[in-house]
Amino acid sequence: MQLIIKNGLVLQNNGTFLKGHIGIDRGKIAALWYTEAADHLPLLGAIVSPIDTVQIDAEGLLVSPGLIDTHVHGGNAFSFCYANEGAEWEKMEERLSSIGVTSVLATGSSLPPDETLNFIDRAAALAKKNDANQVEIVGIYMEGPYINKNKRGAHREECIRLASRDEAGVIIDRAGGLTCGLIKAWALAPEIEENMALIETLARSGISVSIAHTEAGYDTAMAAFAAGASRLTHTFNAMPSISHRYTGIISAAWQHGAFMELIADGHHVSPTIIRMFIAASDPGKIVLVSDNNELAGLPDGSYIQENRTLTVAEGQMKTESGSLAGSVASLNKCALNLTRLGYAPGAALKTVTENPARSIGVFDRKGSIALGKDADLALLDGQFEVMMTIKSGRIVYTKEGTA
Repeated sequence: MQLIIKNGLVLQNNGTFLKGHIGIDRGKIAALWYTEAADHLPLLGAIVSPIDTVQIDAEGLLVSPGLIDTHVHGGNAFSFCYANEGAEWEKMEERLSSIGVTSVLATGSSLPPDETLNFIDRAAALAKKNDANQVEIVGIYMEGPYINKNKRGAHREECIRLASRDEAGVIIDRAGGLTCGLIKAWALAPEIEENMALIETLARSGISVSIAHTEAGYDTAMAAFAAGASRLTHTFNAMPSISHRYTGIISAAWQHGAFMELIADGHHVSPTIIRMFIAASDPGKIVLVSDNNELAGLPDGSYIQENRTLTVAEGQMKTESGSLAGSVASLNKCALNLTRLGYAPGAALKTVTENPARSIGVFDRKGSIALGKDADLALLDGQFEVMMTIKSGRIVYTKEGTA
């Protein structure tokens, strides 16, 4: 089936919107033209045939690339990390499609060695079904187990360990090896000698190394970036604070030009600090992430996860000690929060489309609306509510009641 999306406000590379029309064929963007009216279909010739073609009138809607969540552990009771009985990947897909997400990194956490390999196997098995998936698993994000116990957050302390080249090699091989493997990002704490020693090896393998759950200072962070690190995991969270005298890891990331994840749910980082952060940062380096786990999308209440209690209430998820245990906010709402802080809508959408695609090396096929790229699109209203989601040219979600 071919699609034509007409009359939408199409997101441009400069962050503005321009009324235009998109022709989709065989899962790719095959035609893209800008006129006030979509009356030039004959010009498309054989590229888009009127036979078996569905036309979608997107009048008044924003047409964005599909959202890309590069840090998500699960949702709707499904977890990449744990094989929960009765939890289905399809339920998570439904939630992601309803919020405009078309691609994700399957994100792990600190697990015992055998469970780590089980996590890799689970993500790899799902990725093999990408042609049929509503949401594409473009890779794996290893968050841990090589982090600092003092900044572990919701990570299980007994699973945190020193980096091992042998273990890392086994994990990489299990995920498909170096040439075409699934591991796209690996988060670790560089102040630990064994962890720092692994950075260059991972970076040379094409893996985006992220600094995370760390007590590293400025000098250590700069050394990590010099060794090949290129990313900061959920900036401000589980790391030393910045101040007028303590430059710290965030200043190092700014100076190096690293990609910086941000959970913009209004709880993980103060809105005032987000404003300051955005003003000080390269807008092309801010990557919004959800950091959702399997409790995202479920009703408020207390839940048992691996023999511990997590509580979801008032838009937050916390451990028994009161620590934040990831976010339950959807990625489109995090982007909307940026607009409420004064960020332009197009610039906000780039933090969940182009920037994440660049950060994990898939911008050649995702993250913007351009000829030849994957036809992953989200049709949004002015409040970033998703009216329709298209994955590889297939309509995978339509909001109930949408004509």
